[in-house]
Amino acid sequence: MKTGIFTMKRVLAFTIAVVASMTMLAGGTQQVMTAQNASAESQAIKNNKKKISSAKDKISELEQKQADLDKQINSTKDDISKEEENQKAIQEQIETVQETILTLEDSITDLETEIADLEEAIAKSEIKIKNKRTEIENGVVDFKQRLRAMYVAGNSSYTDILIGSTDFYDMLMKIELVKRVADHDNTMIDGLVELKGEYESQEAELEANKTELETNKATLEEQKAYHTEQKKKLDDLYAKSQAVIDQLEEDKAAYEANKEQINKEQEDFETQLQKLYKEQEQIKKKEEEERKKKEEEERKRREEEERRQQQQQQNNNGNSSSSNANGNTSNSGQSSTNNGDYNYTDKSQFTWPVPGYYHISYGVGWRWGAYHKGIDIWSPGIRGAKICAAAEGTVILVSNTCTHDYGKNGSCGCGGGYGNYCIIDHGNGYWTLYGHSQYMSVTQGQHVNKGDVLGIVGSTGYSTGDHLHFEVRLNGVAQNPSNYV
Repeated sequence: MKTGIFTMKRVLAFTIAVVASMTMLAGGTQQVMTAQNASAESQAIKNNKKKISSAKDKISELEQKQADLDKQINSTKDDISKEEENQKAIQEQIETVQETILTLEDSITDLETEIADLEEAIAKSEIKIKNKRTEIENGVVDFKQRLRAMYVAGNSSYTDILIGSTDFYDMLMKIELVKRVADHDNTMIDGLVELKGEYESQEAELEANKTELETNKATLEEQKAYHTEQKKKLDDLYAKSQAVIDQLEEDKAAYEANKEQINKEQEDFETQLQKLYKEQEQIKKKEEEERKKKEEEERKRREEEERRQQQQQQNNNGNSSSSNANGNTSNSGQSSTNNGDYNYTDKSQFTWPVPGYYHISYGVGWRWGAYHKGIDIWSPGIRGAKICAAAEGTVILVSNTCTHDYGKNGSCGCGGGYGNYCIIDHGNGYWTLYGHSQYMSVTQGQHVNKGDVLGIVGSTGYSTGDHLHFEVRLNGVAQNPSNYV
C-alpha cells in the first residue's frame, strides 16, 4: 500500500514538473509558431521597377536613334548639295535629344524613389533579422529550461523514465507522458528549424536589397552624368542649327531697324517698373506699420482687461459693484501676411518656369548695343507650353491686352515690348517677370504657389518668335536668372 502511494506521488511529481515546464514554454512556443514569413514587395515598388525598366528600354531606343542621326549629320555636313538634308537631320536630332533628356529626368526621379524605398526596406529588414535572431535564441533557452525541468524531476532521459516504472500502470502513465513530451519537443524543434529558415531567407533578401541599392546608386550617377552630357549635346546642336543661326540674324536685323523705338519702350517700361517697386515698398511699409499698430492696440487692450479684472476682484467683497458698459469692443485683428515675411535666400527657392523646355536662346548681357535683362527660353514646339510660377508669391502686375500674338520684325508697342506679361512679388525684394505670353490666366493680387500655371507661351509684344522672356529682380535690379533656376 505504501509502495503504491509512493509510486503515485512520484508520477504526480513528474507530471507536475512536465506540465510546469510546458506551461512555462507556452508563450515562447506560441511566439515561434506564429512567426510570419517576410512580406512580398508592395505593388508600388513593383510598378516603380517596371517604370525604371521601361525608361531604360526607351533610352536605349533613343540612343540608337541618336547614333543613326549622328551618322546622317556627319555624312552630309560638308556636302553643299545635302545642306537641306543636313539641317533636317539636325532638327530631328534636337527633338530626339530633348526627348532623351526628359526620359532621363523621369528615370532619375524613379531611381531616386527606388533608392529611398530600398533604404527603407533595408532598415526594416535589419530590425526583422535582429528580432528573428533574438526569437531563435530565446527558443533555444526555453528548450534548455525544459530539459532542466526534466532533470530536476529526477529523470535524465525517456529510457530512464520507462525503466524506472514500478508497475505496468506506472509504465502506461509514463509512456503517455513521454509521448506528449516528445510531441512537444518535436513541435518546438520544428519551430526553431522554421525560424532558422526564415532568418536565412531574410538575410539573403537583405543582401540582395543592399546589392540592388548599390547598383541603383551607380546607375543614378551614370544617368545624371549622361543627362549633363545630353544637355551639352543639345546646346551644340542648337549652335549647328541653321534655323537658329538664321533666327539670330533676323532678330539682330529687326532690332537694328527698330532700335530707337525699342529702346524708348524699354526705358519707359523701366521707369514704370521702378515706380511700381517704390509703390510696393510703400504698401509693405504701411502694412508693417498697420501690423505694429494692431499689435500695440491688442497689447493695450489686454492690459486694460487685466486691470479691469483686478479691480472687479478687489470689489468682490463690497456691498455693491458697478458694471462698466462702455462698449469698448476693440478687435485684436490678425497681423497681415505679406511677401516680405518670406525668406528666399537660396537658389532652390525658384523652379524652372517652362517645364520640359530648357534651351536658353538669349541670356543676360549686352546684345547689339542694348542690355538684355532676362533669359529667353525657346525650344521647338514651345508655343502653348505652360508658364509656371518660379516660386510662391503675389501677382502684383498683369498686362493682358496685346493681340499681336505672332513673330514680328518690330515692336507692336504692347506692354513696353513685353506684350502679355505678369510680375510676381516673392517677398524679400525678389520679383520675377514672365513676358510674351499668349495670355496670362492670373489676376493682380492673386496669391500663387510654386509651380502654379500663370499662362501659356506665345509671341506677343516685341517678339520675333514664340518664347518666354523670364527675369529675376532683386530690389528692382535685374539679376541673372541662370543663377537662380
